[in-house]
Amino acid sequence: MERELYDRGLEKALQGDLKGAIQDFDQALQINPQFAEAYYKRGITRFDLGDNLGAIEDYTQALQINSESIENYFGRSLARLAQGDTQGAIEDANQVLQLKPNHAPAYNLQGTIYRRLGDTQNAIASFKKAAELYLEQKDTVNCRHCLDSISQIQAPQKQAMTLIQTEDFFKQAVKKVNRGNYRSALEDFNWLLQVEPRDAKAYCYRGVVRCKLGDHQGAIQDLGRAMQLSPQDSQVRCHRGQVRIELGDYRGAIDDFTQLLDSNPKNIEAYTNRGHAYRKLRSYRQAIEDYSRALSIKPDDGLLYCYRAVARFDFDDKQGAADDYQKAANIYFDKQDWASYRQVLEKLKKLPLSQAGSSAQRRTTQSNLNNSATTPNNSTWSSSYPSSDLQNRLLRLVGGYWDVATRLIDIAKRKNPGMPEHWYWEKVIEDIESDR
Repeated sequence: MERELYDRGLEKALQGDLKGAIQDFDQALQINPQFAEAYYKRGITRFDLGDNLGAIEDYTQALQINSESIENYFGRSLARLAQGDTQGAIEDANQVLQLKPNHAPAYNLQGTIYRRLGDTQNAIASFKKAAELYLEQKDTVNCRHCLDSISQIQAPQKQAMTLIQTEDFFKQAVKKVNRGNYRSALEDFNWLLQVEPRDAKAYCYRGVVRCKLGDHQGAIQDLGRAMQLSPQDSQVRCHRGQVRIELGDYRGAIDDFTQLLDSNPKNIEAYTNRGHAYRKLRSYRQAIEDYSRALSIKPDDGLLYCYRAVARFDFDDKQGAADDYQKAANIYFDKQDWASYRQVLEKLKKLPLSQAGSSAQRRTTQSNLNNSATTPNNSTWSSSYPSSDLQNRLLRLVGGYWDVATRLIDIAKRKNPGMPEHWYWEKVIEDIESDR
């Protein structure tokens, strides 16, 4: 029975359900308290969740059952290092090397610990030994990493960066993230964390980057470490919530954004992201409420209207979705953001309105047409009245929305005054079709 629970825990861990995995390992250990493998795997899982003390306890328990387990000494060394216990970490790394003198990862870890302690001479010696062993194993990636570590230690001018220089380096790394250059950004954050091993924001951004690159366990570990270092940092919690959404942990994301809103009820980003998480859970009413709260704080945000339109459509409120897209289109129009404006028009044209909504739209359109025909001095119309075919062509292009059509005609008139009415309609139709 305990083996089945253990195997199920392994499967959950592989799928990213770390808390579920721990529950299965707990049950396996209740049945068999001498199950060393379960302690080891639970230790790894706790470490991935950022629970360093829990991981250390599990590795220690496993070592009481098997005092010559290299894996548990190595895991405990990593956890102790993450916890800041460098002395305990170096003792465990040394124990691994006593049991297995050619263990390259242990030399690599030993070098990292010595470097953290400021013992550059021993750090270089350990990295060199690790590089030699990796080279023998034809592991060129880790060999290069060790050689790079030696180069960084031997470059005092780089290690002696001023705080301002470090901040500039961090800003450059963040720009790479925003541009989607995740591989290069990861290298930068790795280096930054060697220089500033307690930089919560660097852990936070590296967690985001690792998530983008598919390293979900690494992302969870980094974000857990960032929360340990800076539990009150709203940006760290916000990023963790965003990563949780990407990983499918929607409830965990909602918890993060709710805590942010408890401390700052006007946090637009938290309302928006919590709305995204609710929508992923198909809790459309809650999503609409969160987007609405964000809009009450920032009513001129076209993107927020688009988000709410999607949630309303999913909630089967198609007319509400159409109204929100229309509001977004008006905002982009006023801001002269034509790329976003055209995108919203495309969404409107594809939106299948309810029968009642479609009938109302047709009645509004027909009423506007009739009124225009009997009002020669109307601001939109002139004596050279456009043909019905021309009217219908433009209305089809804008999804039947009369307000959109007239706004496009008005802007064409402002740009090209004094032309016949039908010319403006032809001009707008030509511009829309050429943008496709």
